Amino acid sequence: MEERLWLNDKAEFALSSMVTMIMILLFSSIIAGMTLMMIEKAFSESRSQSVEQSETLNSVPYILAFEIQTIDPVDNTNDQLYIAFKFPFASNNIEDITVKWALMGDDGNTAGHPTFNMLDFSAGDFDLATQITGTGADQNALTEFEQGVYYHIILDLTNPNGNGAYDLRENYGGTLVIAIENGRTTELDFFVPSGATSGYDLMS
Repeated sequence: MEERLWLNDKAEFALSSMVTMIMILLFSSIIAGMTLMMIEKAFSESRSQSVEQSETLNSVPYILAFEIQTIDPVDNTNDQLYIAFKFPFASNNIEDITVKWALMGDDGNTAGHPTFNMLDFSAGDFDLATQITGTGADQNALTEFEQGVYYHIILDLTNPNGNGAYDLRENYGGTLVIAIENGRTTELDFFVPSGATSGYDLMS
């Protein structure tokens, strides 16, 4: 009788040990699976961020020419700037309307206290840009910029919608900012000297 009880105890102990071992193995499998999922997600996010950063870095416009197109001696009604550019490192095509420009500078107020001076501002997008063989002012010429292709555009300083306030003046400067949505920005500081006319190189 005692021997039978002893055998039963051994069987129960063995069964309990086996159940415990199975539970440990199952728990270990679950932990290992969760760890693998976390590692895979981390690498996936890392790759995604790397691609996004690469595209951001590659979306940098290279300015080939930056000139005065026309300068109005009275106000900014006929003020225009000319830009020739390309995207030498773009990994994907870039929509023209996602490329924005903004021009800002001192309003030239010389009367009263210096704090009376205001910041004049004009802005727009690159929707009018064309390939270098086009006019540089055609909304329907293209919808995207391709890598390495030469483009140009004429910026109308009355933009946006006739509300642009930046006025090209002799002996005054400004800053042109070109920004790409989800991309980089390029800044060009310039100065308009006395006697500057159409064709004056603002990068000189």
